[in-house]
Amino acid sequence: MHSKHTVSAGYHFSKDICAHHHAVHTEHVITLVERGNLRIKHGEEIRITPGMLILVPAGVPHSTLEGENVGVWWLGFCTGCLNLDESHSLMAPFQQIRLGALPVFELPEDRREYFIGLMKELINESGLSKPDSFDVVKSLLTLILYEVKKASQMEAQLFVGKSSIISKALEFIQKQSLNSISLKDVAEAIHRSPAYLATTMKKGTGYSVGEWIARSRLAEACSRLLHTNEQVDNIAIQVGWNDVTHFIRKFKKAYGITPAAWRKKNKTLQIKSD
Repeated sequence: MHSKHTVSAGYHFSKDICAHHHAVHTEHVITLVERGNLRIKHGEEIRITPGMLILVPAGVPHSTLEGENVGVWWLGFCTGCLNLDESHSLMAPFQQIRLGALPVFELPEDRREYFIGLMKELINESGLSKPDSFDVVKSLLTLILYEVKKASQMEAQLFVGKSSIISKALEFIQKQSLNSISLKDVAEAIHRSPAYLATTMKKGTGYSVGEWIARSRLAEACSRLLHTNEQVDNIAIQVGWNDVTHFIRKFKKAYGITPAAWRKKNKTLQIKSD
């Protein structure tokens, strides 16, 4: 597997950043703001200053409001390609953000030089085609995720226990969403009544259990659209939709374009990045 198709990273500077609403990534993204000021919206308006990390889980909408003289180190990675789902210990910050935690926290000043060094090594290694490059890139990503996790834990105990019920429900959904599951199945798996889980999930995350199942399936559909040559009809069935028209409608509502158009756009971007 080519590391560029799994992990991508770089440094980007923008003199002026205009509003960009409702962006959605198909990969998990980590950004370190090195210089400048930035305002984003994630439920509420957040002002970002140098030394702050921004985490965006795959499929989570977010908005950039404005920025000036912003320099960032960024990293995107495909969890499906790495067998690294959000139940993994190092992915805890991303899971907490899905549950409602703020996606922004400070990287301690004494860890920034080391963090940037890891990013530079990852950027260099991901551009190579050596036999060991994929393993090296994955190892560097692991070290970066560990730094992110340590930094997040220093920030007021990241969303401690807002709901272990929600965490367990989301973990079950992530693992079983490609099967024919419903609110009843999720509730049974975590030993709660459907009514209680429905209320808790909606209140705690803003989304229903059904919406979480759909989001998980759509994220997997994106991965298969990008990394396989399967027909859209087949992918729809593989990720849990027997009605292909319904799948296309759901996909377009989430990403703004049809699955076929999304595949063409993102595979073109992937080729350009090579």
